[in-house]
Amino acid sequence: MTVSIGDVITASQYNILQDGVNKWFGDNYSSNTPASSKVTSSMGWGNANAGAVSTGNTITADESNHLINRINLGVTQTGASSSIIKVNTGDIILATKHNEIESKSAVIQAARLTAADTTTTSTGSDDIETRGSWSTSVSITATATFATYADARYFFNSGGQLRFSFDNTGSSDDALAWDDLWSADDMGTLIFSYEGLAQTGSRPGNFPAGSVGFYELTTSLTEIYNINLDESPYTANDFRVQASRNAAGTSIYLTFTMNNDDPQAELVDGNTTAYLDHRKADNKSETTPTVNFAINGYSSFTLGSWSGS
Repeated sequence: MTVSIGDVITASQYNILQDGVNKWFGDNYSSNTPASSKVTSSMGWGNANAGAVSTGNTITADESNHLINRINLGVTQTGASSSIIKVNTGDIILATKHNEIESKSAVIQAARLTAADTTTTSTGSDDIETRGSWSTSVSITATATFATYADARYFFNSGGQLRFSFDNTGSSDDALAWDDLWSADDMGTLIFSYEGLAQTGSRPGNFPAGSVGFYELTTSLTEIYNINLDESPYTANDFRVQASRNAAGTSIYLTFTMNNDDPQAELVDGNTTAYLDHRKADNKSETTPTVNFAINGYSSFTLGSWSGS
């Protein structure tokens, strides 16, 4: 609620502002389940909410700075807008400062689902699974499990990503074809996020289910991506990805299947390896008063054993 210059900022006006900041920085919808609205579920990074002001009380510099610190952390996280200068103890809280917080909060809320820069994210190699030679079809399933549905929401709402890549060390024609597919110039790395599955490579894949991100997952396994080994004569389903979740929304399953339908039916020799890693927001803090920003990652992220022949 914008305040006119010269007007006294009331507790109810401050509390509307505080509630708007809490929607993206904290979590006003912590009781949401997978059946809840995507609009509300996608709100919230899961950090401490700023407190409300009681009617009749003076709004202090510390109370204003609790909001300003959250704004400044939001700016660092999203790259949206610019930081705000804090209020000094004893200063009058001006309408211009109140309105600046309000306008920047709206900008950050709109940008809340994207991390600003990969250099500001934590990344780690989480799991690797290798299989020897195969000839017909193989598959492998990655499972990401979070302690709670809220933790899963916070991870994806803050731009968290699950990343998958593959390679092959063989020398047969088919082994080389698969390794070419997984190169940076073709498929590249697959990235699963709030928005859906994306690829870093320049050769387009197919997305038969449309844009299926974290909130579109169901308990039914759905094909969300496929790509062929080469332009011709191979089929679109040479490499495909299927995705689902458990009923509670705390576990995500992504199955990667390779069908070697080359008419030569040649052995894919060497080793085929799957790699899993992730990106999530770094911990950050603003002092005086202290406000912390931290996102819980998954509790486990594992590759099952390869299956097929």
